[in-house]
Amino acid sequence: MPTRRDTISHLLADRGHRLTGPRLAVVGVLVESEAPLSVAEIHRRLRSRRANLVSIYRTVHLLMGMGVLRAADRARRGQRYELAEQFTGHHHHLICQRCERIEDLKGCPLGDDVLTRLSLRLRRLRAFRVTEHELRLFGLCHECSG
Repeated sequence: MPTRRDTISHLLADRGHRLTGPRLAVVGVLVESEAPLSVAEIHRRLRSRRANLVSIYRTVHLLMGMGVLRAADRARRGQRYELAEQFTGHHHHLICQRCERIEDLKGCPLGDDVLTRLSLRLRRLRAFRVTEHELRLFGLCHECSG
């Protein structure tokens, strides 16, 4: 069974993109991370590999355009990114308003019945068809609330 890193590498190659060292290093950092990362955080994790900031920005932009990455949340330290749901599964985020930590909330706390009712209501009121959703809950993490 191919790993997420292998799958992303194959996607890059299949679309004609070179598998450069910096590109593969950025993919590796994103695959290994348990939380969304800013470009600066990716750069710090790659410092020992001498990846320059321009290469990281270009790789993030490329992966966003391919649908491999998604923007998770904007913080004072900049936009943060994570692998798209096809690689991580459907989840939502808990965001600490003090330290800006983002934690994954695995699965969906909104039941199918809630989503169905909301979709029907939006279709009726606004002629809007829901195709996907994202939930972000803001508050204080365990460390900041104690």
